[in-house]
Amino acid sequence: MVEPADAKEMIDEAIERAETERSSVDSVERANERRFRDRVSLLVGVLAVSLAIVHMAAAGAARKSLLSGIAASDTFNYMQAKIIRETVVKAAAKSTAASDADRQAWVAEAARLRGPDKAGHGINQLEATGQRERQAGEQAATAGEGYELGETALQMAIVLLSIALVARSRPIVGGAVILAIAGIALAVMTAAGVTIL
Repeated sequence: MVEPADAKEMIDEAIERAETERSSVDSVERANERRFRDRVSLLVGVLAVSLAIVHMAAAGAARKSLLSGIAASDTFNYMQAKIIRETVVKAAAKSTAASDADRQAWVAEAARLRGPDKAGHGINQLEATGQRERQAGEQAATAGEGYELGETALQMAIVLLSIALVARSRPIVGGAVILAIAGIALAVMTAAGVTIL
């Protein structure tokens, strides 16, 4: 038979062992939680830097698209001004009131306006330059869309990681990592010249 004093002593020892075990389990859980939060926080930082880089690329593509569009417009406006001048000179060359020398000079001027020159300002040269600028602008706009898609995926991944920190959810972290990889892959493919859209 166990004496009451011995029983109390055994109970106290059992409680002490249970508290020690619970304390060590709590400490392991806290360490795991701290490790999880540290890793997710580090991942958020890496994705934020990646997002900034992709955003800069998107802004650069948008700027290039805009500048190429302006250059194409300016080139086509200059070409149209030369076409108007060419038309006026050709009409004047058909005038019967003008001398033969004037008519020949006007025909030569019309040919000069249409033909190539060293500065690249012939009507045909301007048209080709304008087309190249327009195409470069369209390519930059398409690249901008690819970067923006990658940027959106990275933003969503960062939001999911924030949710994962609060929910302490590894599956949400996995989804965020998949989105981040997709976003970075889209940006890299766009930078490599692969058309995504």
